[in-house]
Amino acid sequence: GQSAMAALARGAFRVGNAAGAIPAASRHLRSPSSLIICRSVQTFSSKATQFSVGKKASHRVNTRRSTLLPSDSRKFSGGSAGKETEVLTQLANIIDPDLGQDIVSLGFVKNLQISGGTVSFDLELTTPACPVKEDFKRDGEMYVKKLPWVTEVKLTLTAQQKGSGSLAGANKSQGCPGLKQVKRIIAVSSCKGGVGKSTVAVNLAYSIAKLGGKVGIFDADIFGPSLPTMTSVEDPKVGLSKDNDAMLAPLEFEGVKLMSYGYTAQAMKSQASVMRGPKVASTVHQLLAFTDWGELDYLILDFPPGTGDIQLTICQEASIDGTVIVTTPQLLSFVDVVRGIEMFFNLNVPVVGLVENMSYFDCGCGQRHFPFGEGHKEQLEREYGTPNGFQLPIHNDISRGSDGGVPMVMMEPSESNTVIQKTYADLAAAVVQEVSKQSTLKEPVPIVEYDDKSDKVIIRPGSGEPIEWTPRKLRERCTCAGCTSCSGDRPDGKPAPVIPAEVWPTSIQAKGRYAIEIRWNDGHGSIFPYKLLQKMNHE
Repeated sequence: GQSAMAALARGAFRVGNAAGAIPAASRHLRSPSSLIICRSVQTFSSKATQFSVGKKASHRVNTRRSTLLPSDSRKFSGGSAGKETEVLTQLANIIDPDLGQDIVSLGFVKNLQISGGTVSFDLELTTPACPVKEDFKRDGEMYVKKLPWVTEVKLTLTAQQKGSGSLAGANKSQGCPGLKQVKRIIAVSSCKGGVGKSTVAVNLAYSIAKLGGKVGIFDADIFGPSLPTMTSVEDPKVGLSKDNDAMLAPLEFEGVKLMSYGYTAQAMKSQASVMRGPKVASTVHQLLAFTDWGELDYLILDFPPGTGDIQLTICQEASIDGTVIVTTPQLLSFVDVVRGIEMFFNLNVPVVGLVENMSYFDCGCGQRHFPFGEGHKEQLEREYGTPNGFQLPIHNDISRGSDGGVPMVMMEPSESNTVIQKTYADLAAAVVQEVSKQSTLKEPVPIVEYDDKSDKVIIRPGSGEPIEWTPRKLRERCTCAGCTSCSGDRPDGKPAPVIPAEVWPTSIQAKGRYAIEIRWNDGHGSIFPYKLLQKMNHE
């Protein structure tokens, strides 16, 4: 009887829409006999990146000579068609390290003109804050100069404008007039107070500005605004925009635009912010949507703790391109940060970076100490596939800069803070690259299906051969906090759950762009990043 019931529960059914799983009672009526989560063009394909993780990619050169010409190459003018082809063939040796394609195929080469031995063209990058733009310029000049007839190369670096190329249709929100000229929006979130999220947000913003981007910071915390303390604005008072008296004028410090409730008249009088939820959400909307941000390459949103009205309001009204998650080593922070990651997964906002703040401190004795334990950064990277993980130390220059109104990355480099400034620079480069990758690449997420006839979970990547796992083997590889930690034991010391004799998936659902969640017949849930599934297949 139990075998018959198990067979019935494992009966044929298919799940493939964004609405979720089919009710269990109707699953055995479905055909063909499989449980599937499919690629959703509307939900996942527009910005999805397959298996996109890792630190800042080093610039590399194509080892294969490509003769691909961009579709608009007929628009290039000057010189003979043969010489244009030679130039483009040379430039096709340069590979974008993030997108994995040559710059000619990506359409980066614009306005190619040839006059005698002089070659001039533009390289239109995805962002002016591209960390390898100087490498592109150097290599572009080098490869073109290798042509025997070239005597001079004039290369100009430009960046995509909103509404062109991969940014087409990037209207952030019809209800947010202040965001019309904002190209990309990045949230910095923790869901746990006191982890240094605002410090990370501000230093990240100024690090991106150092790369060459036009940057703004929005402090979305009404009850505890931090921006006025962390930036020494000369006249910290909100006024109306000179160009539009229906909009607020952002403040500015060291070339970065700022807006915070802390700059309003009520906050400047040191009055407490006593508001109910709807009013809080409305205030945040007004400050974000009706600030005259002007033309920005990046707007950094410093989210308040939690997953409530403010977070949902911002995510629904502004099209967020990615989020940076901030945590600390403690288990309490890990638990709350998981909720934040889940929220962004459900809202289809990709995680583009992970920061474990206050991770360690370097003692004068030469030893590195971890006062809060080794932390859970690796656990989050492994379980959720979060890319670009960084650790920041406890250091007095960080707090001194924040308390003194000068972000640490804007302080004079010293022997003690150079490493931290370098870490922030690497974080900024990684975030910029990941966001560009998300907005440019159009690869769909893999299809993951369960075939009850063969009793196999099948992963079908966008390209390459399918990967097959038995449900038991896959369940045994579950790396969730309830099963195991980096050390092989559960964080709370309790034994891992016992896997039943017969185990099979009851539902498979996407978790953002990076992972899937499999619910098993015993009620357990496992999250597998696509990258981990691919990696496990090669072990």
